[in-house]
Amino acid sequence: MSFLQVHLIYLKILKKQVMDKSLIAEASKHLRLGSINLYEGNLKRFESLPETGELGQQTKLGVKAKKKDLSTSEQSVSILRVFVDLGTRVVNLAVPAETDPTPLYQIEAVFQVDYELTGSIEQEALDEFARFNAVHNVWPFWRQYVFSVANQAGLPCPEVPLNTSLQSLENLSQQSV
Repeated sequence: MSFLQVHLIYLKILKKQVMDKSLIAEASKHLRLGSINLYEGNLKRFESLPETGELGQQTKLGVKAKKKDLSTSEQSVSILRVFVDLGTRVVNLAVPAETDPTPLYQIEAVFQVDYELTGSIEQEALDEFARFNAVHNVWPFWRQYVFSVANQAGLPCPEVPLNTSLQSLENLSQQSV
């Protein structure tokens, strides 16, 4: 599945999502942030940057969460492990109207976020928490990663707004860079 297809599927899903604040509040009472780590990351160039022309962006966001029990000889701890998969692709918009924008480069990263469970939480509340709060917790790390990689590669830095996890990414799908 292409980056653009994932992006379009995500936008359709996101339009249907409404944050359930009561479920998130329930989960928040019994979760403690443990760590946020870069799990994997990459930069991929598809073509050289054009001398002129309008550039746009496509974005990607995926969240996977799993409850795990970790035990040592001294104690047993349950954690919520969330993988937040993010990406931004810079595209050349100077293509015929019926053609998809031409990808120029993309920056992707997966962050692993671990939360310690300090009490009993329903799975539905954990899922809602992961979908919204984990992305919110990762977002500053994602912004820094994109800015750092783009600068080190000598590429124009894609726009990464303050936080898009709680709003539709539709506005970002074809922004100018």
